[in-house]
Amino acid sequence: MIDTHIHLLPAVDDGANDLEISRQMAKRAVDEGISQMIVTPHFVNNIDYQTNARQQFELLSQVLEEENISLKIRLGNEIHLSEENVEAIFSGVANTMAGSDYVLIELPTYHFYEFHEAFLYNLLEKGYKIILAHIERYRIFEDRPEKLGQFIEAGMFAQVTAKYLIERKTRKKGIDWIKTGWVHIVATDAHDIKYRPPQMKKAYEIIEGRFGECAAIRLFKENPRAVIENRPIDSVMVSQKRWRLF
Repeated sequence: MIDTHIHLLPAVDDGANDLEISRQMAKRAVDEGISQMIVTPHFVNNIDYQTNARQQFELLSQVLEEENISLKIRLGNEIHLSEENVEAIFSGVANTMAGSDYVLIELPTYHFYEFHEAFLYNLLEKGYKIILAHIERYRIFEDRPEKLGQFIEAGMFAQVTAKYLIERKTRKKGIDWIKTGWVHIVATDAHDIKYRPPQMKKAYEIIEGRFGECAAIRLFKENPRAVIENRPIDSVMVSQKRWRLF
C-alpha cells in the first residue's frame, strides 16, 4: 500500500517528535503493509521551516536506507487553504505531492466561505490537481454534503483517513461516501506511534470485504501510485451487489 498523508518527519510539525519516533512509525507502517509514502508536513510559509523540513526528509531517507527499513518516502506538504498559501503553491515555495501536479489541501475545519471556494477553483484553473485532505473533518461537508459532490464533479479528489473507516462509530459515513463515489484515496494521517499511528491494514480489509479486492486496490494502491507518477486518479463507483471501476 501507499500512504499519501502522514506526518512522519522528525521535529518538523505536530507529527513525530524526534527521529526515534519517526523510525518507530516507519517500522509500524511497513508492518501494516505500506511500502511507499508521501510525507506531508504542515506547510508553513517560512524559508527556514521549509529548509528544515527538506533536511529532515533527507536525514530520514538516509536512516531508512541504512537500517534496511523497506519504506520509500517522497516529500509533499499538507497545505491549509489561504490566500498566502495558494500564492506559495504558485511560486513553488509549497511542495506539491512528490513533485507532481497534485496538491494536498486542508480546508478550514469550521468556517468555509465563498473566497475559500474561489481559491480552490483558482488552483484548478492553474492546472493543479487538488486532493482534499481528511474530508471527514469539515463542517461544510457535514452541513452541506452536496458541496463535496460539487467539488468532485469539478475535478477535485477526496482523501479519507483509514482510522475513520476502522472505527465503528464513524465507519458507516465513510462507507457511504465510498458508495457514492466521493472517495479516491485512503491514507493514515498518522502523527505518532501511540495515539495516531500509521494503520491501514484493517481499513483495507474492511473495504475489500465490503466492496471487493479491486475497489480496495484502487483506493489504497493504484490511486496513490497515480499521484506519485502524476497520472490521472480514477473514480471508484460501487453498489451493494457489485463494484465497477471507471
